[in-house]
Amino acid sequence: MKRFHIIANSTKDPNGVYTSKINAALKNVGAESVTIGPSVPNETDAIIVLGGDGTMLRAAGNIFGRNIPLLGVNIGNLGYLTECDMNSDIEPCMRKLIEGDYTVENRMMMCGKIYKAKRASVEDHSLNDITITGCGPLCLIRYELYVNNEFLNNYSADGLVISTPTGSTGYNMSAGGPIAQPRANLIIVTPICPHTLNTRSIVLSPDDRVEVRISAGQAAVAAQFDGRDPYMLDPGDSIQIFRSTEVTRIIKLRKESFLNTLHEKLV
Repeated sequence: MKRFHIIANSTKDPNGVYTSKINAALKNVGAESVTIGPSVPNETDAIIVLGGDGTMLRAAGNIFGRNIPLLGVNIGNLGYLTECDMNSDIEPCMRKLIEGDYTVENRMMMCGKIYKAKRASVEDHSLNDITITGCGPLCLIRYELYVNNEFLNNYSADGLVISTPTGSTGYNMSAGGPIAQPRANLIIVTPICPHTLNTRSIVLSPDDRVEVRISAGQAAVAAQFDGRDPYMLDPGDSIQIFRSTEVTRIIKLRKESFLNTLHEKLV
């Protein structure tokens, strides 16, 4: 790798101090070109994402379908998607990129299609999760869940999280869902605070198709893809969720396993 692009979280790096350090480190170890900003040149070999997991998710959405690998550099707390830390010496990490001392993991993504009046109106994608929640505080929502066109159950809950393995350590985990190895391929469906005693998460095949139908008499709800701006769903609307044909490519520099990272995060 010789050509790099830097995407930084402007809130965590308002004056560009960390961005300048990454830029200097890349040039010190032999980068041919380094660009900075929201627009990623076509000839980019890798993108350095400076911030945290949220910044990584936004970057993955911005380059969807372009097959450019991402390296996360963390500012602040330990992130599951980041590999380097600005509190440590950053130049050795950049040298590994130049010398090819890394691996690339292909992370499963999901696609969601929103149907209004039984017609597809919006299609979007996610690396982490797709959430369906009420529009007000403590807003109970009612929905029907289908898998492969087969009715599964009616739910009354504060919402629903449909997660990839990468997203299993996010909202899914907070809602009581299982943690999955991020290289796995599967779909996790977890109700948020269900109003019943016997509702549990469901782990599905990556080839399954999930459909959520908003029940009649229900107020409008919001569907969000990786926390981006919401799409509004009215009673009778539905969203179909399935495995995307695209993946997000994550650069791994560390030799530590996911279990070790998980241990560090949970203790």
